[in-house]
Amino acid sequence: MRNVAKLMRMGVLAAMCVLLGHGMAAAQDKPVTASDAWVKVPEAGAKSTVAFVTVNNPGMYAIYLVSGTTDVAGKIEFRDTSKADAVQEDVTVPAYGDAYLVANGVHIYLSDLKKELKEGDKVYLTLKTELGLPVEVEATVKK
Repeated sequence: MRNVAKLMRMGVLAAMCVLLGHGMAAAQDKPVTASDAWVKVPEAGAKSTVAFVTVNNPGMYAIYLVSGTTDVAGKIEFRDTSKADAVQEDVTVPAYGDAYLVANGVHIYLSDLKKELKEGDKVYLTLKTELGLPVEVEATVKK
């Protein structure tokens, strides 16, 4: 009988931990979003260009952008102008903050362009976090 009571208490404690855990996860369930996105019109005949975006993280944990895809380019890289355009393995988006991917810092480099991009076109990118979560970006091509 004593073992049954002990098992019941352990079960109640386990259930409480699960419920509390779901509450903590819900705090991070706010979606990461992208805003102010645009792609620079490439030079005539160029096979690469750059894109800029603000990634907004309303959650309580930092996230890390590690890769990306788009149907207009064969490859996406994060590069840092302040470091001689060096490729960056990841981009930190701080908790409750933003990452500004801009021309004079970390930005998105699109190479192996699959089609000509002209002003006004829409480009859709999917950036991936270290957990594999997608961040959808809609960018307008402009000068």
